[in-house]
Amino acid sequence: MQRFKNILVVVEDNCDADTNPAIARAAVLARRNEARLTLVDVVTTPSSAIKEYKGIISADELTELMVTQRKKELSKTCAALQEDKIFVTTKIATGRGFIEVIREVLQGGHDLVIKVADREHGLFGGSDFHLMRKCPCPVWIVKPGRAQNCRKILATVDLAMEAEDEGRALNALIMDLGTSLARWENAELHLLCCWELYGESALRHSAFLNVSEERIAALLDEEQAANQRRLDQLAGRYTGAAFDKHLIKGDPDTGIPDFVSRNGIDTVVMGTLGRSGIPGLLIGNTAETVLQSIDTSVITVKPSGFESPIR
Repeated sequence: MQRFKNILVVVEDNCDADTNPAIARAAVLARRNEARLTLVDVVTTPSSAIKEYKGIISADELTELMVTQRKKELSKTCAALQEDKIFVTTKIATGRGFIEVIREVLQGGHDLVIKVADREHGLFGGSDFHLMRKCPCPVWIVKPGRAQNCRKILATVDLAMEAEDEGRALNALIMDLGTSLARWENAELHLLCCWELYGESALRHSAFLNVSEERIAALLDEEQAANQRRLDQLAGRYTGAAFDKHLIKGDPDTGIPDFVSRNGIDTVVMGTLGRSGIPGLLIGNTAETVLQSIDTSVITVKPSGFESPIR
């Protein structure tokens, strides 16, 4: 976690450092890393609601009034954090939430975004997914109501991606964050990898193939052994870290959420799969399905070279 030196906290409704878990976590991280902290809030322009105020106040005046109010509220939080020897600034933007947050990331060179999960839409709301899809730096979405400290952390990687430089780099980033967060929180760390035999169902049920159960079993053994070797090689690069390895046969869409539920995981570190150089193509079917199925805080990271479609 020491890599994060320029942290952006999305404040939204609650700007109290004692009760907003995103601010609280960011403050601890900033203090330990001697990092810069920026509190950002986005005021939505009242384009649809302004008709109700016709004759009382203009849209621009109402927006400015809201901006002024939020500045006052954030200034109090900023002062409290500065008393704790944290270098912190504030920014109020107007527009659409996730767009302005990503623009601030790009303009301010932030290396981590922290926010509380969207409470109005369940664990992860639309703004959360937009950030996880389009923000160029890691995004830490903190589930409200969880204990401030992580107790059980899950790092999940795709072993098939070990065949490519981009994939190895993404897996390494997931492991770096998982191991450093576990040390930082003095938490229990698990490394999970799911594997499948490509075309297994077709081999078993094809009307045109006659593959024996013995041959399929041998192929499964070979595939499991190959994935075990990849897992051991990956884990071997982190000999100084303590974690439990898990190699599970099955679809990660269901395997990851099931593991999270059965093992009481409270924070998941995972990659949002995509291809660098294709702006906006980030969360694949697997990652999105997993994120919609888990009830935890998450840290999502992206492949090296990813370019945000937001400018």
